[in-house]
Amino acid sequence: MSKVLRLDKKRLDEFVAALFSRYRLFGPVDSGGLMRFAEVESAGALRLDIANPDESAKGIFFPQTETLLTGNQGEVVPTQEPDRPIAVIGIRPCDARGLLMLDKVFGTGEHNDPYWTRRYRNALIVTMGCSTPRAGCFCNWLGSGPFSTEGSDIALTDIGDAILLEPRSEKGMDFLKGIPCEEASAADLRKAADIKERAESSMAGKVDVSSLKSALDRAWDSPLWDELTGKCLSCAACAYLCPTCHCFDIQDEKASGTNQCRRIRIWDSCMAPLFTKEASGHNPRPTGKERLRQRVMHKFNYFVDVYGEMACVGCGRCIRSCPVNLDIREVLVRFINAG
Repeated sequence: MSKVLRLDKKRLDEFVAALFSRYRLFGPVDSGGLMRFAEVESAGALRLDIANPDESAKGIFFPQTETLLTGNQGEVVPTQEPDRPIAVIGIRPCDARGLLMLDKVFGTGEHNDPYWTRRYRNALIVTMGCSTPRAGCFCNWLGSGPFSTEGSDIALTDIGDAILLEPRSEKGMDFLKGIPCEEASAADLRKAADIKERAESSMAGKVDVSSLKSALDRAWDSPLWDELTGKCLSCAACAYLCPTCHCFDIQDEKASGTNQCRRIRIWDSCMAPLFTKEASGHNPRPTGKERLRQRVMHKFNYFVDVYGEMACVGCGRCIRSCPVNLDIREVLVRFINAG
């Protein structure tokens, strides 16, 4: 890859302006105290100083609600996307890795999703290293870390008075050719290395999860599922905030008194009672036990069978958001120890 560049923070607006000139720009914003990703119109709206936002970045490319097509008296019109591609700045390494996992689901295989593909494949992903990982973060369990560059086109590191920019793809190198920056000095690189080391050492101890898949292979009838279900509310907050959960429903709506209709896609969750309810009324997952087991097995067992990795990036959102403090780390360790 190309050399690491240095951008003085007083020139950050110029970097953001260059992104605006070529992309629809999304980044972390403060939305009434909720830190989330949203499209921004100015550098002043960005909150690059915060830790990982409360909401993941998946909604940029896989919206919570989206219109797939509209219809009127037999005429069907697919939804048109804006011409300009998307750029995301300030996305943390865990979320960037989550997008790679979603791309395996939506963007590969015989039947890839055109809505996802045309958004993600042309996007510029500008990650920001986590100098202060949040409570509950455990990306280090899953082959990653707070400064991982997987899924990144340009990796940023905040070193105090400046930001270091490291191109990680051809797309990133191409964009940085138009940015007037100086090469990072040896002192800059040492400072960045120290920040990375402190961030990694601040995280909770790493647990070896290499045996988790085989432990879950033997756990179908484990009494642990009953114990965990006794605590879980099936509220699905964990699923909606997760960077890799991708269950959805498709519904057709007709405007009252008109011939206009639309087909929408909305997020859903395997934790919801209606998710697997059949037209006959039969539900193969009738209780919270079966639904909780499905979520854990899908992320840490079935996804491994299909894609070769666990569908978890260790962002910790499910831990921080759970109203009953059900910690997925403790769940995984218990299955490993029981396996």
